[in-house]
Amino acid sequence: MPRRLTLVLPSVATFSSLIFGVMAIMVLADGQKFLLAALLILLGSILDVLDGQLAVRLDAVTDMGKELDSLADVITFGVAPTMLVYHLLLLVGVDQYVAIVTSLAFVVAGAYRLARFNTRPGSRTGYFKGLPIPMASVLLITASFWQHWVINIWWTIAVISVSYLMISPFPYPKSTRVLSLPIGFWAGLVTLAAICWLAAGWTAVPFSLLLLYALTGPFLLAFKSTYKRLRRAEHL
Repeated sequence: MPRRLTLVLPSVATFSSLIFGVMAIMVLADGQKFLLAALLILLGSILDVLDGQLAVRLDAVTDMGKELDSLADVITFGVAPTMLVYHLLLLVGVDQYVAIVTSLAFVVAGAYRLARFNTRPGSRTGYFKGLPIPMASVLLITASFWQHWVINIWWTIAVISVSYLMISPFPYPKSTRVLSLPIGFWAGLVTLAAICWLAAGWTAVPFSLLLLYALTGPFLLAFKSTYKRLRRAEHL
């Protein structure tokens, strides 16, 4: 593959993700088409994963590509989900001022999360600090699909909680670490997905799996803190 093409492909995926995010904002403004907007953001998240993989595999990682990816993420996973959340809150009867503050909390936390990620030196620990903004936005979107209990007045608490997870110190495993987990883990995950499907329908499956990932951060930090205390106690 020509070198010039390998340098362009990751940026094409990034621009496509950005376009899907802007289109999501457009369809929300033009008739509040929630499902279409959510699907556009989900497509953007797939392309966000793809551009990073292409950049690494094609040895096309550049400073410009990193900045472009962050700018696209602010739109696709910050502004677009914020608009979606805002309209959903109004739809279920939340006070407009509460809806504004709650929605803005998400986009501000997301922007801070991206800025912190860009200014930190490269880490090889295999963990992110804080919930990545694409995962946070997709978590809220899959929650909105599961409307029979999530979309109500308590939605404000869910949005604030996810916003905090993005700026939290909680460690979240990267995709390479997740994919390296043993077969027993994946068997348990498939079993959990099947149980959620049977108990609450297919829409509960992606939400439950993403919620499980969101909860791993606090669990891992608590486990790490407990382990350190036990090690210090052994040396006393």
